[in-house]
Amino acid sequence: MTLSVIVVSYNVKGYLSLCLDSALAAMDRLGEGQTELLVFDNASSDGSADWVSQNYTSVQVIRSEENLGFSAGNNAAIRQSSGRWVLLLNPDTVVPEDTFERVLAHAEDHPDVGAIGVPMFDGSGQWLPESKRGLPTPWASFCRLSGLWRLAPRSRALNRYYCGHIAQEETAEVEVLSGAFMWLRRAALDRAGLLDEDFFMYGEDIDLSVRIQRAGWVNHYCSEAPIVHFKGESTKKGSLEYVRVFHDAMRIFSVKHFAGGQAFAMRSMIELGIRARSVSAFLQGRVRRHALPLMEVGLSCAMAFVLVRLHEWSSGIGHPWWPTLVLMAIAGVSSGLGGAWFGSMDRPFVRVRTLLAGLASGLAALALYAAMPEGLRVSRAAVGMLVLSLFLLPLFLRMILVALLPGRFRWRPARAAVALMASESRLESIQKWVESSYGSSLNVNVLNLPVGSDGLDVSGRHELVLCDGTLGGSAILAAIRAGRKGGVDVRVIPESLWLALGGARRDSSPGELLPWGADGLGRVERRRAKRRVDVIWSAWILLVGGGRGRHRETLSRRNAVAVLSGKKTWLGFHGGWTGEERLPALLPGVFKVGSGDAVDAVGEAKRLDLRYAFDFGWVRDLELLMTLRMD
Repeated sequence: MTLSVIVVSYNVKGYLSLCLDSALAAMDRLGEGQTELLVFDNASSDGSADWVSQNYTSVQVIRSEENLGFSAGNNAAIRQSSGRWVLLLNPDTVVPEDTFERVLAHAEDHPDVGAIGVPMFDGSGQWLPESKRGLPTPWASFCRLSGLWRLAPRSRALNRYYCGHIAQEETAEVEVLSGAFMWLRRAALDRAGLLDEDFFMYGEDIDLSVRIQRAGWVNHYCSEAPIVHFKGESTKKGSLEYVRVFHDAMRIFSVKHFAGGQAFAMRSMIELGIRARSVSAFLQGRVRRHALPLMEVGLSCAMAFVLVRLHEWSSGIGHPWWPTLVLMAIAGVSSGLGGAWFGSMDRPFVRVRTLLAGLASGLAALALYAAMPEGLRVSRAAVGMLVLSLFLLPLFLRMILVALLPGRFRWRPARAAVALMASESRLESIQKWVESSYGSSLNVNVLNLPVGSDGLDVSGRHELVLCDGTLGGSAILAAIRAGRKGGVDVRVIPESLWLALGGARRDSSPGELLPWGADGLGRVERRRAKRRVDVIWSAWILLVGGGRGRHRETLSRRNAVAVLSGKKTWLGFHGGWTGEERLPALLPGVFKVGSGDAVDAVGEAKRLDLRYAFDFGWVRDLELLMTLRMD
């Protein structure tokens, strides 16, 4: 037998489906009886093992009663396999149809090769640098863990860990390969040994790569066979927790492969890298989350300063520093409040919300300025220009960002648009599924099938592209890479499961766009509108009280304070029915959706909850609260 493909799986049924479909298609190209596919299930709780046995009768399923880890699972499957070549394949990968042909041809042409890796692209279409790696020496490990390698990604000195001196498109000899796709010669395994089971997860591929070389073989990076690796689906790579787990693996590696001062240096560098990564991860997260609002607040303050100085220059009337600083503070506070209240920082940007945020900022600045004593005021002309500038700033700033960085920033159309890329046999069923599950208010368009990563037109006019998994690995890879080029998120639908998998952006995920309809509480702006009702109604209750109706004790100032502080919401779900965990997360409700009162019938509670989640309306919320107050 030529090839044994081994997949170790743990609770990733949807991605496993894509992986098996693409792997079986690639195996067919090698000829009947030349390949075998083994799935080792590491005690998954999602029914993966039974599901594979029922739907993929040609696949050998090996079940484990406990999670043995990546190394032990692969070793168990390797011992039962019989191919001259063994492929370790992650369950969250998709291989094009000609992948195995290409890699096998390269392997046969190089008799000294013990292991082969390939270029990997994640769900956003970005090439993954771990496709090729160097030996993790103390310095290389520090550069990798601290993020220092990003300063010079093509440098041999700073980026030895990812072989920065070897181009992405270059086929070359490397030291370390990734276990997500690791093509192994059986003879090399026999001489070097199987994976070291001391490594539960991470590091085992590095260890095996090193041992294969020490056994007299070489490792190659074959650039001609790219694949998709939905990085982070089976494990949350890039997180601080991942860094800690990776640190443990590197500690085992250093003890095994380094000695004396080098081992101590390795551990020290890793510890230092962990700390540097912790700081960089914290700062990076804060910068990404707050960069735009801080930029907007800073520009608002700067505009206030410039307008006051321009008026001083043109009129000859001097303005003291204190009134100028007060106006700058008013501009910054107004800009921040307007953006937060109307969600103008959400991505993708919405023109109406952006204009409303600008209008609110301008009116807030005017109101705050009017409350200032005479001694802290400046020219009314400067204030008027500032109000106009605050109104226009959010729109102009976002227009610039969209024009300069279309891959990161974009406008959301008035009616969400989803594009479908599907085979003729599945197009109708996928379209019905989208319209029924995702909301009929979406625009659903059909794209032509891809013929290559450069031949597919995936433009930014779509919020999301859904790709039919039955099109094959080549089409999926082409769609994902074209999506990155066009700044569009691409999700993949497996053949046997109605799921939209992969993608890169949360703002176009099914959780935001789809399950509860285009107007449902699945969308963050709808939840923000609900929060605005909560705040306005709480302020009203604090001012005038709960009235004299039968709900006066519930419409209390104490509950109003609880809602304002974010502990409760005025209208919440009933709950108590099977499947309620699928509902969008809401705070505990003072009243229940529907009529305000809890219902005894489980079926009625479910109907009211689902209707509210799918078809939320802030006006209806306000009407119900007013009715409860007068009842």
